[in-house]
Amino acid sequence: MTEPKSMENMKTAFLGHLTLRNLSALTVRQTNSVIGIFLGWLNTKGIKDIYQVDQNLFEEYKAWLSSYTTRQGELLAATTIRERLFIVQRWFAWLKKKSVLAYNPIADVRPPRCKRHLPHGVMRPDEICKVMEQPNLRSVIGYRDRAIMEVLYATGVRAAELTALKIPDVDLQTKMARVRNGKGNKDRFVPLSTPCCRFLERYLEVIRPKLLECMRPSGNNWLEKCNTGEDFLFLSLYGGRLSSVWLGAIMRDYIRKAGITKVVSPVHSFRHSVATHLLESGMDIRYVQVLLGHNDINSTQIYTHVERATLQRMLKKFHPRELAREKPQAFIDEEEKAHAKA
Repeated sequence: MTEPKSMENMKTAFLGHLTLRNLSALTVRQTNSVIGIFLGWLNTKGIKDIYQVDQNLFEEYKAWLSSYTTRQGELLAATTIRERLFIVQRWFAWLKKKSVLAYNPIADVRPPRCKRHLPHGVMRPDEICKVMEQPNLRSVIGYRDRAIMEVLYATGVRAAELTALKIPDVDLQTKMARVRNGKGNKDRFVPLSTPCCRFLERYLEVIRPKLLECMRPSGNNWLEKCNTGEDFLFLSLYGGRLSSVWLGAIMRDYIRKAGITKVVSPVHSFRHSVATHLLESGMDIRYVQVLLGHNDINSTQIYTHVERATLQRMLKKFHPRELAREKPQAFIDEEEKAHAKA
């Protein structure tokens, strides 16, 4: 590095490295924020030189994160603390690789352990059907939204992955879609169900051309948004690319109209639900892992806990011994004790 070796310059160089690796803009922004928090904490300690950072100091930073309270008066989640520690450790590992540091002084600091929670917002198949019944298929927007739901439930893609889909990525003949630059900047192919292909076929032939014409020539900055959709699959009323935030708002409204009151993520619940339903139907977990784009099968393994809970509930509902409703019988020794007391 030819620039002065200030910590800010080192951070800027690392962010440039991540950008060159084609990591998402969101990942780069998040890394910038997390390292900025760490540098701000170092500043409160009067530390201006990165060579002053050692394992004990980073352990102190870890303790500070663990005791930090948000504006709502809540402690940071263990997953948040792990992420903030990991990003800084990855930065130091890169500095070592670039010979800025002779060794990584914080490599051995272990993040807090996280409890594996069951995914929230798993909808039953009948609840998915209720949500899908909400869009008005006689309207352009309603038909588009139903097509979106079909893709979400068929593929389990994330919100950002769905909004990034382009027309060339979808092959209705082979019933496959290519998800580009998914999590970890990796591509994968996902299958499309037959109903999904039927909706997409009409959407591409009839609905999308109408959206591309800009159906809403009004509102804030509509000229800037008009006809900016290029070859993105799903478009807004302005003929522009549909945003993840707007997608979430749309799905949240349909879920509310369907009468689903439990807490569900408006888009991610489709992902949780399809993974759970496939495992319940007997699909091998390795195939579900590929569908969801998980690098580690342990990320997919969490859905098997939901499957087991469902299995236990179904056993109580359908097993002959559960349905027999037999009265509990006393053991022989219990009968003898009862006679003795009498």
